[in-house]
Amino acid sequence: MEPAERVFARDFAAARYTADSGDGRNGSYVVTPTGAWCRRLFIVGALTERRGSGDIVQARVADPTGTFRVSTDWQNPDAGETLRHIEPPAFVAVTGRATLIGSGPRAYATVDAEALCVVNRTVRDLWVQKTAGATLDRLIALEEVLLGGGDERAATALRLYGTTGEEIRDMAGMVRTALASVRPEIIFGDIGPVAGRDLLLATLEEEGGARGIAVEDAVAAGVRAGLSAREARRALEELLAAGECYQPASGMIKLI
Repeated sequence: MEPAERVFARDFAAARYTADSGDGRNGSYVVTPTGAWCRRLFIVGALTERRGSGDIVQARVADPTGTFRVSTDWQNPDAGETLRHIEPPAFVAVTGRATLIGSGPRAYATVDAEALCVVNRTVRDLWVQKTAGATLDRLIALEEVLLGGGDERAATALRLYGTTGEEIRDMAGMVRTALASVRPEIIFGDIGPVAGRDLLLATLEEEGGARGIAVEDAVAAGVRAGLSAREARRALEELLAAGECYQPASGMIKLI
């Protein structure tokens, strides 16, 4: 699977062009003004809006520079179910396909979510730092093209957008703005693997009353803590199989 690119929202939202991969097999890339060639993206930001139901759910995810349009569809049902369980505002990480809808000045770029989960501020800050580094590398490549060098992809982006030296400096300012939002001291201990069974077990202990807790509420709690809906359901199945909980009634689950 192709690696996911890191781009800031302002850069991705300004995308108006696609370019062929050149091998005739892998389809086209969304090309952004900073020179990113995107087929898949990894973004982290604040979920500020969510609407829709069923398979089709649309959302907006904001980073320090702007807002991404994010959508889910029937092809990735786990992403859609996970998104329906997340109440804005919340920090989320999204991996998905980059898509350009329409053409010309009215075109707009979207992220078709393949997977997403709730994260914390530390993960968001680390994403900003790494995305800033990737963006600055692309801007340096654009400057090299202006000076007569650079690689083919940077040259294509420069030709598509007619980017000037002043615009490159403006995009560098965007990067500085993003970095200004990062906390001075990132606590790396805030990041750790989520043990699905332990997380759901704690949820049942905290929220389960005399009748237990609704399965959907347990799944939603797992999603809020960083699991996907599929992972939360799998964790519940593991707890049931291990005999640590049971279903006192249809749609309910309770600790033994």
